[in-house]
Amino acid sequence: MVDITTKEAYLKLLERVMAEVKSVVSKSGDRTLELRPTIMQTTKHTIIMNFRHLAETLNRDPQHLARFIFKESGKPGVLEGERLTIQGKLSNEEIKRLLEIYMKEFVKCPVCGGVDTRIEAEKRFRFLQCDICGAKSSVRKI
Repeated sequence: MVDITTKEAYLKLLERVMAEVKSVVSKSGDRTLELRPTIMQTTKHTIIMNFRHLAETLNRDPQHLARFIFKESGKPGVLEGERLTIQGKLSNEEIKRLLEIYMKEFVKCPVCGGVDTRIEAEKRFRFLQCDICGAKSSVRKI
């Protein structure tokens, strides 16, 4: 028997998680991810407060995603716990655009468009392995 307060707490937690990361089913029935970065701007820095959560949602190493953002934005930064601190200012639109590019290059399967993928290393090469269709395609090293 489930305690009512435990069930209510579970439902509230589930609602909070779904508000943070929304899994959307498109008209074609494919699963996609909608990322919502929490960004804080200071005078000299841009901080993504929920960065580690975003990386986990994408099923990627936070260091890999951080290196991609640093390289593509041309700005240095540091990964500290849950947060990513970037030197300089990046707008919300720029960060969302970088996340979309990362998803296209390192998360979405180029064959079936699925997001259930993983990056595997074989010798000196990196491959995107799709768990849905089994396709294997090369990805660039960051």
